Amino acid sequence: MMETRINRKRHFWSKFSKWSFNMGKKRFICILILSCFVMLFLNGCDNSGSRGTTETKTEEKKAEGKLSVEEHHWHEKGSDAADPEVFTSLSKGDVVYDTTYAKIKVNSVSDEKIVLDVDGAMVEPNSDGTINLRKDPVEKITINAGDSIVLKSQTMDGGVNLKIQYE
Repeated sequence: MMETRINRKRHFWSKFSKWSFNMGKKRFICILILSCFVMLFLNGCDNSGSRGTTETKTEEKKAEGKLSVEEHHWHEKGSDAADPEVFTSLSKGDVVYDTTYAKIKVNSVSDEKIVLDVDGAMVEPNSDGTINLRKDPVEKITINAGDSIVLKSQTMDGGVNLKIQYE
């Protein structure tokens, strides 16, 4: 008699667990379909990517200043200089220098000053012209109109010296 009672309990719980599993599966599918409709409603069916906003793109104003980048390569056998590269009509995002040593882009520009982002191992030299190899590389520089700045690569066996002037 005890055995029959245990079998009935097992049988009862096995039916309940199957019902529970099937009900959970149905509930999950219903919630999934409902959430898809909600997301479709919130995002819309528009393929333009604008999501109903009316944004107008404004053309960025270009500054009339002149930026020159003078590059001097040096190595154990000597050095060589290139003619300065001159940029006019600059705007944000313009790349003004791109080599293995550094990449320099315009962050902001006006007629009074220019702000450049520097990505690479470039540092400002010490007052005696030497470089500090432990110094953190320059990430952003600001040059006022009429001023210039010198950057040197943070290397010992060969590198580049840059003179950047904004007029």
